[in-house]
Amino acid sequence: MLTSLRIKDFAIIDEIELSLGTGLNVMTGETGAGKTIIVEALKLVLGGRASAEAVRAGSESASVTATFDSSDLPAPAANALADAGIECKEGIIVHRVVGSQGKGRISINGVPVIAATLKTVAEHLVDISSQHEHQLMLDEARYPALLDGFAGLWKEFEAFALAHRMWLDVSRELAKLEDAGRNAVERQSFLKFQLDEIERAQVKPGEDAEIEAELKRLKHAVFLEEKVRAACDALSGEAGSAISALSIASHAVEQCAQFESKAEDWAAAINRSRVEAEEVARELSIYAERVGSEPDKAEQLEERMYLIRGLTRKHGGSIEALLARGEEMAQELRKIENYDGERALKRVALDESALARRTAAQALSRGRTRAAREMGKSVASELCELGMKKSEFSIKVEQRPEEEWDESGPDRVEFLISPNVGEPMRGLARIASGGELSRFMLALKSALVSKSAQFGTSIFDEVDSGIGGAVAAVVGRKLKAISQARQVVCITHLPQVAAFADSHVRISKRVKAGRTVTSMDGLAGDDRVNEIARMLGGEKITDTTIAHAREMLRESGS
Repeated sequence: MLTSLRIKDFAIIDEIELSLGTGLNVMTGETGAGKTIIVEALKLVLGGRASAEAVRAGSESASVTATFDSSDLPAPAANALADAGIECKEGIIVHRVVGSQGKGRISINGVPVIAATLKTVAEHLVDISSQHEHQLMLDEARYPALLDGFAGLWKEFEAFALAHRMWLDVSRELAKLEDAGRNAVERQSFLKFQLDEIERAQVKPGEDAEIEAELKRLKHAVFLEEKVRAACDALSGEAGSAISALSIASHAVEQCAQFESKAEDWAAAINRSRVEAEEVARELSIYAERVGSEPDKAEQLEERMYLIRGLTRKHGGSIEALLARGEEMAQELRKIENYDGERALKRVALDESALARRTAAQALSRGRTRAAREMGKSVASELCELGMKKSEFSIKVEQRPEEEWDESGPDRVEFLISPNVGEPMRGLARIASGGELSRFMLALKSALVSKSAQFGTSIFDEVDSGIGGAVAAVVGRKLKAISQARQVVCITHLPQVAAFADSHVRISKRVKAGRTVTSMDGLAGDDRVNEIARMLGGEKITDTTIAHAREMLRESGS
């Protein structure tokens, strides 16, 4: 339920705050007073299109804040909020700001959201009916959802929608697979060539780094050979080598063993050093021979590096990406080679999803067919009470061919009406009278309200256009009846409707500091009587119109 609406610097509104209660909330006022502006502000905070032109002249931004009581939140609204990650334990506060330069911001309970998220949430909180929506009622695409709402077929609808999406997914996958199959021979040849090129190269992880290190070593081969040979000469050369000196030292120490017990340990240590020196000398000699005999190895490594770099440029920029791409191509090749088997599996999956879709379609269609009879009788009864006693109304449900099914369901739903005796039943779009269309809207809302808890608040923006006389009082009673099940906000020019209000607000214009502003006043007692009288008789309020207003209020029970 909408509990308050605060509007600041929006069009000719400087700042107003409207408190709303349960039941029927009515707004009245002279033409041009700003009733429509309030509805536009409400549409904005419910996800409508934002425009910098809505910002009051001289202001940097306009803001609208709507507060909702979440104690009896409709399930679709609660689900939409949960999907957006928004908690609403203590109510819902929607705040929207539009800047004079076009920029804006939106939040729900302080959480920033985009306009699409706001619209998804808000469309389950408030149902707005206006003269413009009368034209939307002529759109047959809306009829299946209205019928589902009346019958409470949300589970059946969701089951079909899910089955339909699954069928679409499998259909697309099969089509993609078959399209790929038509190019399989050419693709297979291409993949084999690419994969063979990678496999023949036998590139190993980290190989490029190893080659770079080896090339760096080969670049300094002459220097390395010179230094290594010098080390060999120092260790094992003919004159004064380290190994020769260690042999002499070992022999001298061994001769001391007969007089000194530690001499054997000394000799052993010197011999270990000599053995290690001899081993190093041998390794250095081998290395010197090898490093001086690899004139062609650098060229071979350069060629290898050129091959690796060429492959990595073609397949991802690194050896890791190259190897991963090779695995991907191998998998794709296996799929192509297993194409017939995979296609057969997809066809089985398509048949299964088609069967599930048909089963869900049958359940939804049966529910809609049953509901169509009940809803048709209910709307026809409401139309009769609204002064269209000679009219006939029915709902036709016809299942479409499978290739025409979409997420709305398998059915074509038509609203058929005959406003006058003797006229054939025709589509609702053939109705010419605005008054008849207004009454149909109210009849439909009345029929839906007893069956659907989809919305917490219904707003009627001058939907009583083209209605007058005795029918106007019936409209008032209808709106009052609707307000027993949900909150109703009604902007009206009919005193017969305003007389049924639980809460009555007058909207007017006045001049403040040299500028026109819209203001609102809650009415009660004589003020409310005077407003009803004004609506009855215009600017000149007489004793007769006052008496008539009091009588209307008594008859309405207000």
